[in-house]
Amino acid sequence: MSHTPQEAQKLWEMGKLSLSRRIAPEMYKAWIEHNTKLAEISADEIILDVRNGLTLQWIEKYAKHTIAELFTEFLGSSRRVTCRVTPTQFLTKQSQLKRINPTDMGLLDPKNSYDTKLKKAIAESGLNEKYTFETFIIGTNNQLAHAAAMAVASSLGSAYNPLFVYGTVGVGKTHLMQAIGRKVIERDPEKKILYCSSETFLNEMVDSIRNKRQAEFRNQYRKLDLLMIDDIQFISQWEAVQNELFHTFNILYDAGKQIILASDRPPTEIHNLADRLRSRFEGGMVADVTAPDYETRVAILKKYNDEQDPKLSFECLEAIAGSVEDNIRQLIGSYNKVHTYVKVTNSQIDKIIVDKILGYDREQARKKIKPEDIISIVAEEFQSTPVQLKSSTRTAAVVLPRQVSMFLIRDILNIPLEAVARLLKRTDHTTVLHAINRISELMIIDHHLRTQITKLKNQILKAPSTQRESSR
Repeated sequence: MSHTPQEAQKLWEMGKLSLSRRIAPEMYKAWIEHNTKLAEISADEIILDVRNGLTLQWIEKYAKHTIAELFTEFLGSSRRVTCRVTPTQFLTKQSQLKRINPTDMGLLDPKNSYDTKLKKAIAESGLNEKYTFETFIIGTNNQLAHAAAMAVASSLGSAYNPLFVYGTVGVGKTHLMQAIGRKVIERDPEKKILYCSSETFLNEMVDSIRNKRQAEFRNQYRKLDLLMIDDIQFISQWEAVQNELFHTFNILYDAGKQIILASDRPPTEIHNLADRLRSRFEGGMVADVTAPDYETRVAILKKYNDEQDPKLSFECLEAIAGSVEDNIRQLIGSYNKVHTYVKVTNSQIDKIIVDKILGYDREQARKKIKPEDIISIVAEEFQSTPVQLKSSTRTAAVVLPRQVSMFLIRDILNIPLEAVARLLKRTDHTTVLHAINRISELMIIDHHLRTQITKLKNQILKAPSTQRESSR
């Protein structure tokens, strides 16, 4: 039975809908949603057009079997799935327009004035052009924050005001914040928005006092439609800055204007923050952005790789994603290091060479780690000792690091529960299982602990294996 192109397209839309429910959201968006088209259905074969070789590699490795199963369900009989790289099938209207002679479009195209206004608005607002929603990779680590950001961008001042986004360094807070500003400006270049750091706010405030321009300074910040301040935790050092921000916040809020703040910690953990400011920071939506998981890291690298020349293989992207666990900036830095090597040597590389280039093989590192090293590092972090962690003491100051030790030993070394129990001198494996479950639950709700454990894990994996006899 043959299928018309229209029928084939409808069938693939059904297939993509099913795939979106079976594949992680970040993987579906990165590899399937806009990178595949159904080209042909024959009696024994399904042919898919894909955007590039990387997409083909990923589908062959992770999705081909699932796609074949879907079509068996749809068509009632099995067919093999074949992918072919056909980049011309994915040219956007914008790409096609680039082929047209600009003189044919006319000099009075209204879009020219819009583009001019847009570029001017972006420059004056302090935004980075590369930070958009389109370049932001959604994963399990940032779904809530992304959803809140989209809502704010669509309805300034009424959905989640203020929006407070927090997370450790390099997880995408600034990108998400600026993406909101970019979306707002794209809709209306006349909107008055400003992105700045808390340090910039401080410096401009001090400068206005020195030069007797306080009214000008206040007018600059209090006439905005959207104010975004990054690293807001630093204002806790200066009472005068907190006082100025408090009044600016109130004026903007009462006028229905939007405020977005970013920090490395939630409002409750910002020390020396005035209670009146803390309550306002918590008055809208507080959303955290955590370290990206492996699948999200691969998706981030894939997106970045699409814009590079030459492009790294999918195997290389997987190797890089496995080398950095907690920081997108480090992830991109590692990619750039590998990419530079490829450009300079003009050679093909594999996972082993990537590991050598990065000077760090996580799996090899795991083999060198001893459980006692983990116990010592955790004890030092929590200002305890390995002897105390192995004792029968049940005080909170000892129980928490003991449970963290169990969690990390199991997570990093994957040794049997009974062995973990013996290392901490516990009676049986159920104690270890309880500790792992408890820490897993706490990491969901306790930002500080989650950050602390992520730091410990990376410290353990990067540290040389040494016996810490003096602390035992």
